[in-house]
Amino acid sequence: MQLAKCAECGGSVEHKTITYTQPWGDELYRFELVPAWVCAQCGHVWFSAEVSQAMDEIIRRNPAPKRYQRVPVFSLVEELEKTGA
Repeated sequence: MQLAKCAECGGSVEHKTITYTQPWGDELYRFELVPAWVCAQCGHVWFSAEVSQAMDEIIRRNPAPKRYQRVPVFSLVEELEKTGA
């Protein structure tokens, strides 16, 4: 897979190694050191089919993770209502 321009905005696309969070049902899975193509202008991300399939397979196998992270969750609507915004 070789991308020259972003299909979303036309910006330039760079090959990078990123951290990616994948929603799956009610769960979130975080993958580190993921090879991806990222638009320098809008931030849209693309993965090769092999990388995408590998992440899906890891989620399906459900191995023990490297570590766990706690993530706070906010309801934007509720927080705005509290401030009167």
